[in-house]
Amino acid sequence: MTELDDILVSGEFAAFREAYAPAVHPAGTTAVRDTVRRRRRRTAVVAAAAVVLAVAIPVGANAALHRPDPPPGPAQTATPTPSETTTSPTPPPPAPSTASPTPAAPNGRISRSQLLAARIDLPAWRPGQVCKAGPTRIADTYRQEGDVLLEDLAYGDVDGDGAVETVALLRCLIFQSGPSQVVVLDRDAAGRLVVLGQVTRSEAPGPQWLLAVQVTSRGTVRVEMADIGPGGGWSLDWSQRQWRGYRWTDKGFTQVDGPSSFGPNKHLVDLTVTAGDVAWGAKEADGTRTGTITVTVRNLSQVPADLVELHLRMQVGTTADGGDWSACQGGPPPKGPIICRFGPLGPGATRTFRFGLRNSNTASGTGIAEVTPIGTEADPLMDPVQENDEERYTYR
Repeated sequence: MTELDDILVSGEFAAFREAYAPAVHPAGTTAVRDTVRRRRRRTAVVAAAAVVLAVAIPVGANAALHRPDPPPGPAQTATPTPSETTTSPTPPPPAPSTASPTPAAPNGRISRSQLLAARIDLPAWRPGQVCKAGPTRIADTYRQEGDVLLEDLAYGDVDGDGAVETVALLRCLIFQSGPSQVVVLDRDAAGRLVVLGQVTRSEAPGPQWLLAVQVTSRGTVRVEMADIGPGGGWSLDWSQRQWRGYRWTDKGFTQVDGPSSFGPNKHLVDLTVTAGDVAWGAKEADGTRTGTITVTVRNLSQVPADLVELHLRMQVGTTADGGDWSACQGGPPPKGPIICRFGPLGPGATRTFRFGLRNSNTASGTGIAEVTPIGTEADPLMDPVQENDEERYTYR
């Protein structure tokens, strides 16, 4: 036993004697021997326990200090208590996003005053020598031929970017007429005015005139147009009108609704005339000469001409004399202009006349056969194709 063990055991005995000695009474020799025998056994047991504790405590402490860390194992999920399962935990705040926000599309709403103060890079007009494409200043009033005027404005999200664009109807004036076009304007990232694209433009033979613009809630650009523009005696009231819709397709504008063409205009007819030469005969007793001219009139349009006027322009002294003049309204014309009015002449129809003429003038020359449709104020009729409305012929 070590010195430390002796000290512990001696201390235990001393404390025992001090606590129990006053209460001990002698019980004889036999009792003393039994008592001593029991105390020795108890002392031995206590001493052995003390030795075991003295050895085990330092060894366990040393093992704990030098034991290696256990290898990491799978994370253990604690079974929630009833209170934990009935109470929803507060979620942690979301982590801040590192993605760059998408910039908003530029505002493409352009007022009339802003548009008049800018130079716009315009697309091409209908082919011509007066109206030019490229950077153009928009005018507010007509001052000279070729000025580009702002006729109408509309606003809406045309390209689907969430921002508004500006739709402008422009006209390049040539006196009271001229070509027109519809363009969509926007702003770039720097705020400059740019042309998104040309929606449509006037064309020949039609539509010759653009009248108004609209933008629907779905971004369709609607354009009102007419088959024939005003001017040259033609009133816009006689023109056919229609609306056509166009959508942006990232490459340009495409028509998506409305008619794609105009039907025949009931106020419009295309007549043509041909005439043969006149060979005068021998002089008669009264000094005059006679001859015959063959004239053919055709209706090349799909519109009927209820009344047609044929005018033979010749030298002074020529009058109507026999032949087909009886087919004209009122018969042969009196002295004066040599005119025959007839009708109706239906679509695609042809009419040929052999007119007799008498001439008191012996001179030779060139005459003109001219044909014109005749309408009324309530139902006008015009022939815009004037190149084939007359025919020259000779007489000798």
